[in-house]
Amino acid sequence: MNGADTWTPNSPCGTHCLPPRRTLPRATFTCRLRRLLVVAVLLLYGVLLASATPMLPEGRRRAAARTWFTGVLAALGVRLRVRGVPPPRTGEGTGALVVSNHVSWLDVLALQAVCPMRLLAKAEVRDWPLLGTLAARAGTLFIDRNRPSRLPVAIGSVTEALRHGHVVGAFPEGTTRCGRASGRYRSAVFQAALDAGAPVRPVALRYELMSGEPTTVAAFVGEDTLLGSLREVLAVRGLVVELIQLPSPAASSPTVPAIAAPTTVSPGRFDGGPGAVALDASAGTPGRAETIGYAAVRRDAPRTRRELASYCARIITEACEPRPAGKHWTCTAVEVATSCGDRSERSSRADRHDGTGTRKSTVVKAVS
Repeated sequence: MNGADTWTPNSPCGTHCLPPRRTLPRATFTCRLRRLLVVAVLLLYGVLLASATPMLPEGRRRAAARTWFTGVLAALGVRLRVRGVPPPRTGEGTGALVVSNHVSWLDVLALQAVCPMRLLAKAEVRDWPLLGTLAARAGTLFIDRNRPSRLPVAIGSVTEALRHGHVVGAFPEGTTRCGRASGRYRSAVFQAALDAGAPVRPVALRYELMSGEPTTVAAFVGEDTLLGSLREVLAVRGLVVELIQLPSPAASSPTVPAIAAPTTVSPGRFDGGPGAVALDASAGTPGRAETIGYAAVRRDAPRTRRELASYCARIITEACEPRPAGKHWTCTAVEVATSCGDRSERSSRADRHDGTGTRKSTVVKAVS
């Protein structure tokens, strides 16, 4: 998890960042055992599901994946709370690059429960017992951090996935942190979004207890092992992971050129983000506008990807700052897993306008 150079970033976080056990609400021994047994059954079922999903239609494949990941979170005793606009879809033109802060192995479960995606992971994950097999069958893209010369190949694979309409998830920090602060975001992966002309979707992940108190218990840092971290998650009571979907940098940062054609915001659709603008207002067609904007970005790609990385680091860090707990609406895990952004519940107060006549809505949901 830690490294010593730019290619393998070094995290200052370690086991000293984890809270003392006596300060946490603890689950009973019976509850822990029940959780462990259910997780084991779900992992075995996941292997069978991964073998069968290639034969399923796209819609059912996504629904099955979301149901499974949501079920694993529930089995672990982790509640998932989702804020922001609905997730992106796959197979509809160019995909999207989802970037997030990295705290725990639970991050992967939370992201996949909201929107099944192809994740960019270190090559070592492929060798993990059972989990490596599941990751490979789920379409994970692997990057060998011990061979910097292979970086262009890894970025090229992300670019191709985006061009084929896939949603790709990445953790630009390159390592895990305890969640109290973020590290510098490496800009290399943002080149794939520029090359594919795909939008970038920042996502913030926060961990807290049911009381609303932020916690680092889920952090996978320092010399902690996967089994040790799993044991701590199983033992804690009332752990919540909050996933906050943030505005696209193309829509919100005046210093970052837009890299995706604008789309209309509506409930149940993940698009260019609040305030998205045309790439070239004088162009006669969306395709023409996208071509002109894409060429402009490519001329200064190094600066643009650094600005994208800086924007995402800033907005995600701000979203992770502690704040008073708000009100949320709740639904069952199955309802979230099968909706895939097709439905949203909101009140009229949640609607707002951005000055262009386009209606916006904020979706807030929690999974228990």
